[in-house]
Amino acid sequence: MREEGKCSICSKESKKGIYLLKVYICEACEAEMIDTPADDPKYEYFVKRMAKAHRSMIPS
Repeated sequence: MREEGKCSICSKESKKGIYLLKVYICEACEAEMIDTPADDPKYEYFVKRMAKAHRSMIPS
């Protein structure tokens, strides 16, 4: 059984998702990210959330 992970995009706990460079993304956010065209304002939101999540993985 998989452990729950906290999604780096929506911050919800989920048992279904992926790790992308050690950053957890739930299945729902993954699907929405894939379906969002680059000219949609929501795309920029996803870019910023992923950048923030990746920066948090860099040790200080």
